[in-house]
Amino acid sequence: MDHENIYKRVGFTIEDNIIKGYPKPYCMKTHNLGQVILDVLSSNPHHVSQIESETGKQTTFAEMRDSSIRCALWLQKQGISSNDVVSICTDNQLDAYIPELATFYVGAAHNPWHHDVALKSARHLIQLVRPKVMFTCENAAETLAEAAKLEGIDTKIVVFGKHSSFESLSDVMKQQQTEEVENFRVKAVENPDDVALIVFSSGSSGLPKGIVHSYNTFSKNILRFARLPEKSDVMLWYTSPYWLTAVYFTLQLYLLQSTRILHAKFDPEETCRVIEKHKITWIFITTDMINVFNKSEVFKKHKVESLKLIQTGGSKINREVFEEFQNSIPHTLILQGYGMCELGGTATMQTEKRKRVDSGGFVIEHVQVKMVDLTTGEALGPNQSGELYCKSPTMMLGYYRNPEATKETIDEDGWIHSGDKAYYDEDGEVFIVERLKQVMKFRAYHISPSEIEAVLLSHPAVMEVAVVPLPHELDGERPMAFVAKAPGSEVTEDELIELSATLGEYKKLWGGVKFLEELPHTPSGKIAKVELIEMAKALAKK
Repeated sequence: MDHENIYKRVGFTIEDNIIKGYPKPYCMKTHNLGQVILDVLSSNPHHVSQIESETGKQTTFAEMRDSSIRCALWLQKQGISSNDVVSICTDNQLDAYIPELATFYVGAAHNPWHHDVALKSARHLIQLVRPKVMFTCENAAETLAEAAKLEGIDTKIVVFGKHSSFESLSDVMKQQQTEEVENFRVKAVENPDDVALIVFSSGSSGLPKGIVHSYNTFSKNILRFARLPEKSDVMLWYTSPYWLTAVYFTLQLYLLQSTRILHAKFDPEETCRVIEKHKITWIFITTDMINVFNKSEVFKKHKVESLKLIQTGGSKINREVFEEFQNSIPHTLILQGYGMCELGGTATMQTEKRKRVDSGGFVIEHVQVKMVDLTTGEALGPNQSGELYCKSPTMMLGYYRNPEATKETIDEDGWIHSGDKAYYDEDGEVFIVERLKQVMKFRAYHISPSEIEAVLLSHPAVMEVAVVPLPHELDGERPMAFVAKAPGSEVTEDELIELSATLGEYKKLWGGVKFLEELPHTPSGKIAKVELIEMAKALAKK
């Protein structure tokens, strides 16, 4: 096989066991992101940018331009400028774009929060980023106000909708005069290293950290994707505005002048109806949604013929689950990738040249990756598993107000240590094995939770599963599974233990099975294994 030609076709080289994506010119030529966005909105005022599926409400570029400028004027009057943090705590809704774009117009730092935030988490996050202003959905307003009070943080809270105790976004916009809107000018970003974005890490392995991207890195990353939507695309995604991918999708939507359909809640049947009603061509779903689609069998009656591309990510997906999904909608291209918020997004993305559907794909432009031996620190060759390191000219500046964590993650040569075990083959295709920190030790054996999870997911009654260590005095850590059943399905603990034993006696679920109505998730949508590990520890003490 001509491996060199494969490398060239997908855009990378391999030198000294380092896979290097081609350094193509960046699509975004300036770090003045706010000006670029406003110019696009002004260029096509009648373009319908978003449609709310449930109500049919639409938003045009002209409306977006007017509303976001009014909000920016208000921010300027509050003294918000470079490196000030503006937090936005909301779910997917029509007005979410207003403070986000306004933040970029005034050159401040956009900081998205998950709308379902508990007081304990809110206190940690508000002390970390210390926002000058917080725009929030009504349900979270009192929690955020209480967190700010307890932490001694002086922040202005503005609500989407109405709340008797807080100023509303609609009132903020009404205060601005038409003449001010017409004369508004975007604040130029003089220092490209000014903070543009602070997103939170998932918190799946501890307290969330603030991941910082500058106007320089963030602007370049927006259009640095292997697969971008086209102007004719109609897009749908359910991921919270809290996700980095959602931030990118939203800005791509404006810059490329596509149309987005907002649909409140993922449900296989209803989602298919929305796809068919609006002739959606492009969707992003998380890997756990794929399993839900498979169990529902909705594609037997819904053909979703308009759907050209599905992108997926968030966690490693089982090969059989992916193949079942692809076979159910053969006319649709389904691609998954691997990325990190710290890197600035995508590191690898599948192409049609993939050999296996469960691969992480190929390194994209500007990114470098290597697999490092955990003992020697040497870069490994093909088909040798090690920790995946990655770097890019547009990776994070560091963790916000946390230099110690930054040094632990980025080494002196500029490589991000991902904490993921991976390998690549002779063609440079990357395969993610598992999280290194999640490997458990049962007696003398190292156990891969993902391997056991994969075989359990093959059971039709298993909707979601997480395998965690159950502490044991003699065995060290016994594999234990937390399972959420598919609706209307039944399965017993003994059946799943027997299924796990097909992997070998030492990979059996010696810790048993605990059934839950649903598994806990982090705000970014990942299964909250830290919480489940604590539950397992509590069970072990009984």
